[in-house]
Amino acid sequence: MNRTFMFLSAVLGVAGTVFLTSSSYAQPPVGAPAAPPATRPTIAVFNMAGVMRDFGQAKYQVHLLNFKKNEQSKQLLAWRGEYIQHQQDLQKRSDHPEKEAKVQRMLALTRAIEDEDRRINKLLNDDASAIISDLYDKIKTVVDKTAEMNGYHIVFAYPDAVTAEELKSPYIKELKLKPPAAQPFYVAPHADITGVVVKTLNVWYEPKDAQGNKVDLTKLDIPNSPTGLPVTSPVPAPK
Repeated sequence: MNRTFMFLSAVLGVAGTVFLTSSSYAQPPVGAPAAPPATRPTIAVFNMAGVMRDFGQAKYQVHLLNFKKNEQSKQLLAWRGEYIQHQQDLQKRSDHPEKEAKVQRMLALTRAIEDEDRRINKLLNDDASAIISDLYDKIKTVVDKTAEMNGYHIVFAYPDAVTAEELKSPYIKELKLKPPAAQPFYVAPHADITGVVVKTLNVWYEPKDAQGNKVDLTKLDIPNSPTGLPVTSPVPAPK
């Protein structure tokens, strides 16, 4: 399976929404901003894994992508089943009366399976790339607005565990020892806006089906891991 599709599916298994502040600094109503406290940080961080896991739109898109993969793979599975059956027939009887026909059919199935596998991978990869691009734009919009309204000069995105169990994972520890970008080893609770980002994303960009109806994610088979982070009221949707 291609890397883009696998990334989009796997990222939901590691953990956060865009509200404009952490619980330590509740954002006042839009139009009546208050001066930030003297101890307010000018640098904030958020856990990208947490955002991707708890962003309803990301969950729903992965659900749709997996459904599409299963639908597209039906013929592929049928061909593989047929290939295995011919293979077993020849293993049971080396002198099978239809040996030549079965060998030729297996060769044809091999080519058909390879072609179909490439087609499906390309289709899913193209869809996953478009989904990731759209999710990035939505997250960027929320983070930019959060930084603007809260006076943050810099906001770092970092990959980290979300649950206590994940904190023990060797994979997560290795990821933090050789990160692709800035990696905070300590984050003060009031500087982490993961919960704020996730909650606002889910308010601004709630998942809807093709008919425009709100999707109830609790009825879908999607991993869900609450972050445990305090959140406040969501930021009003942009006009």
